[in-house]
Amino acid sequence: MSTPAAPAYFGDRAALYDASYDRRDADGYALRSRLAAVLRLAGDGPGEALDVGMGPGRLCGELDARGWTVSGVDAAPEMVEAARRRLPGAAQRLSCARTEELPFPPASFDLVTATGILEYAVLERALAEIVRVLRPGGRAVVSYPNPRALYGIWKTRAWYPSVRAGKRVARRRHPELPRGGDEIPPERFLTVLRSCGLEPVVTVHTSFLTLPTPLERLLPRTTVRIGERCERIGSGGRLLATQIVYETRVSGD
Repeated sequence: MSTPAAPAYFGDRAALYDASYDRRDADGYALRSRLAAVLRLAGDGPGEALDVGMGPGRLCGELDARGWTVSGVDAAPEMVEAARRRLPGAAQRLSCARTEELPFPPASFDLVTATGILEYAVLERALAEIVRVLRPGGRAVVSYPNPRALYGIWKTRAWYPSVRAGKRVARRRHPELPRGGDEIPPERFLTVLRSCGLEPVVTVHTSFLTLPTPLERLLPRTTVRIGERCERIGSGGRLLATQIVYETRVSGD
């Protein structure tokens, strides 16, 4: 299912979300790690690239610097404005749109990226739209949360419920992060990709987080160092990587 609250939630926090990429803490490391993995798989242009759910335009800017002609969409107007400020030369190609309804003709792009967005979309419809706008031989680089990550299991099944219970007792209201879609194991996600017309090529585990909440908040630099080390040596990806990035090609090409 989709999460209608997600655009409003992230739109209200566009500046904070953008700034988090530069922080030396768990969130900043996880975002940078995923971004680096996507860029390695995307490679250099030239070509037409689309970033779906572009947020404040960090990935758009990096793709532009690597020779791609970049377009982008996001459902939050605040994110679109932030992306246009980051990449004024591409402002006319950055627009407000839902993941499931991309405002482009068929076969418009050589590359489509979609990171941190599919878990808030109607997955099959979003993937079908990505396939529709890709050219023959085109590639999609997408991400989805790793449901086996110990960090995520602790946070969603223990930490968040306890925080919500505490707020109810204290009668405090605070906007919560919108809940994403279903937990999908990697092997089933690969099946979904194939059923939608995308053939997986490479799978990369990324954003390694080892210290459980709230320890990662108390020890942010230690969290980053451990994550970067695990990533370098490729240790424990199945249980420690909170995100998985998939490079795919349009099936049959």
